[in-house]
Amino acid sequence: MWLNRIRQDFNLALVVTFGVITNVMILPFAAYRFLSGQNLAALIDLLIVACITLGAVHAYVSRRTRGASLFLAVTYSIGCVAIAYVAGAAGPLWTYAVLLSNFLLIERRRAALISACAIAAVAASPMALPELAHKAAFVGSSVVVSLFAFAFAWRTDLQRQQLENLATLDPLTGAGNRRAMAAQIDVAIAASARSRRPLGLITFDLDHFKQVNDRFGHEAGDHVLVQVASVVRRITRRNDRLFRLGGEEFALLIPDADASALREIAEKVRESLMREIQCGQTPITASFGGSVLGANESERQWRERADAAMYRAKREGRNRLIIDGASAPENHPYSSPTGMPSAHSAGDSTIDKSVSIGPDRLVC
Repeated sequence: MWLNRIRQDFNLALVVTFGVITNVMILPFAAYRFLSGQNLAALIDLLIVACITLGAVHAYVSRRTRGASLFLAVTYSIGCVAIAYVAGAAGPLWTYAVLLSNFLLIERRRAALISACAIAAVAASPMALPELAHKAAFVGSSVVVSLFAFAFAWRTDLQRQQLENLATLDPLTGAGNRRAMAAQIDVAIAASARSRRPLGLITFDLDHFKQVNDRFGHEAGDHVLVQVASVVRRITRRNDRLFRLGGEEFALLIPDADASALREIAEKVRESLMREIQCGQTPITASFGGSVLGANESERQWRERADAAMYRAKREGRNRLIIDGASAPENHPYSSPTGMPSAHSAGDSTIDKSVSIGPDRLVC
């Protein structure tokens, strides 16, 4: 399990890798310095190892890699400067490795600022670089290394982002794919558990979409899917996440939303799709199902409840929404496409604790 987490999270893999490298490479120097009588330098080495190890463990446990990466970069830089003032010529030699690690661990502008401070502090050490010519050579070579590290980090970030987009985004709509959804649901569930805030999931499927493809062609169908994704992104919140699960089925991951808020969001999306998207003269409609993550509920159970609610919405006439576990809103008409009362009307909604909202006619 721990290996899968590291494989799936590039930043976590970097932090853990640097933690392991630090232990393997610096601990022997600490032992050597203790045996050589350089007790202060050895203590600094041990302090660096302890800080880096704690930072890597914290990143693995909390999954917060950004702060841990910054902590590692600052620790490396301060340790390098300290060694330059205590152990003399050894400090400048470690600087080059520190410069490379800074640009790999943290954002490039921060890495440049921290690295510039480290270079200046090491160059000012009379013990490490007693002569002006040595200082100038060290500064010049360090700047060159920093520029190469900056260019390498920039290129690596660009290529990694391109690969992540190919692996996690639906190429047609730009929404996340199933792989992205699996990863982001894990993060959202962990965040919800920490903050004790509700977490909602909406799944929706376009009604009679096969008829759109058969009647107007697949190019028109693709255009509809692109429009659907655009409308949903425009009317939902910035931290809500849209995914295309395949074909005409989508999902929305909604942080900090209870059943009532989930119903309002789903209804807003339903009305917007019906109002704003047409194929020919036919409005595009969708059926919605939603659920809020329950206490001690598995991800699979949570998603199955949302899917079941969506399929029930389809069975009850499409172009409507059902939120599992919500109370029925007051003063809202509940009716089937024929105009007769639905089997799940307001009168029995308290029994199954679900909400069914929809128009009086089947569209498309």
